[in-house]
Amino acid sequence: MVRKRKDITQINSKLTSRRMRSATLGSHVPRVRPAHMNADQVGFSSPRRQKRAQRGYVSNVMPSAQGPRSRTGYARGLEFSPGVKRRTLVKRVGIAVAVVAVLAAVAYGVGSFTLMGNLNGKLALKDSDAAKALTAVKSGDPFYTLVVAELDTPGMPNSAEGPDALALVRTDSSGKNACIISIPADVQVSLKDGKYYPIRQASVRESDASLVSAVASFADVKISHVVKIDAPGLVQLVDTLGGVDVDLSEEVDDPNAGSVYLPAGAQTLTGEGALTLARATNFASPKKTQAENQRKLLEAVSLRMVSGGKSSLVGLLDQLQGAFGTDMGSSDALSLAESLKGMSADSVTGALVPGYVTQSDGQDVFAVSNSSWTEMMDRVDSGQEPAEQTQAATTDPGSFTITLKNGGGITGAAASMESTLTSKGFKVSETGNTDTSVYSETLVIYNSSDAQPAAQTVLDAMGVGRLVQNTGAYSFGTDVLVILGKDWKPSS
Repeated sequence: MVRKRKDITQINSKLTSRRMRSATLGSHVPRVRPAHMNADQVGFSSPRRQKRAQRGYVSNVMPSAQGPRSRTGYARGLEFSPGVKRRTLVKRVGIAVAVVAVLAAVAYGVGSFTLMGNLNGKLALKDSDAAKALTAVKSGDPFYTLVVAELDTPGMPNSAEGPDALALVRTDSSGKNACIISIPADVQVSLKDGKYYPIRQASVRESDASLVSAVASFADVKISHVVKIDAPGLVQLVDTLGGVDVDLSEEVDDPNAGSVYLPAGAQTLTGEGALTLARATNFASPKKTQAENQRKLLEAVSLRMVSGGKSSLVGLLDQLQGAFGTDMGSSDALSLAESLKGMSADSVTGALVPGYVTQSDGQDVFAVSNSSWTEMMDRVDSGQEPAEQTQAATTDPGSFTITLKNGGGITGAAASMESTLTSKGFKVSETGNTDTSVYSETLVIYNSSDAQPAAQTVLDAMGVGRLVQNTGAYSFGTDVLVILGKDWKPSS
């Protein structure tokens, strides 16, 4: 009986073993196939487990690991090796750096946008319609800027309405050069009502846009930008720059211009000194010397502003509290400064509109030598330096007489020209028509060479015609005879 019971027990044990070999026990026990696993190749913690494995029974497989991959570690799941950890750390640091870089870029962009917005607000033209009269040019092409300065303050002696100084500046950023043309504020121009006024009054009687248009028409160029500045703004700008260097040909001692005395020669101007220099007219040749001084000042200020490119201009513009206004946005201004960075004083030329000062209705006016002016602007517009102009011989318009004839058959021509010349101080003694209307060209005729300066003065004032010395073909009792031809056009 005992032996039989033992046989049954052995049978059950073998049966159980076969079942175990054909089943999966737990989630970590794979089915053992002798072809793929050899029990004596696996290390176990006790002989009992070793024997059970040899019979095909495996309760768990645990590596005999030391260090990080211990039994405790395995119970929690696989851990990464030190190399894997380093790669993971580098990846996480890289992501963090990228995030910080993106945030920094966003912050910089927001900051730059805010700064540019602030600069645009400081640069903007306040209460001005000047931008309406501007003409855009192709990027990189030379362009003209009108600089308008109102330097008088209320109560100053001899102050007048409108800007006191006008400069037309041609800038060529690709060639890094500029030309400054000084335009006297009392140059006579025709406004919308058909009457002649000092050009400074265009902005007073009409608008800033009218002033821009008047200068553009006068110089026969397209103006792309405008800059406006007043007396406090000039002082602030120069002082913010730390002063500007100029070399004066004459001393400046003009109580009506300011209390600052400036000796002749090279010196550094403060803001108040710069304002005094720009206003001063107490010279032997007031118009010429004042225009020369204003050009020197404008040149010095401009070169200082662009000398460091956009990086230094950003700081300067940020410090200025609306010292000047312009249609140009901060981004364009900074780009221009960068393109002109390092430009030297030798690259800046200048000149005054050729002409002379005369009297009209008791007021000083600047009479332009039209032929010389046209020649000068042809040179400037083609990128050449304004050649030294030999001013045409001129004389006081009120010191001689004129006979005026309509020879082109244009109705009202003589009466219209009489009004124009009279408004400029000329004495028209006689008007009428020629016997025939065959003159295609306007002629300004004089008898002797002594009368040539007078005839030249008339020609410059008219802006049309040709000088002719009389050889007996014309009879007139005045100093000058003017015959209007078909080339004359009435003022619009």
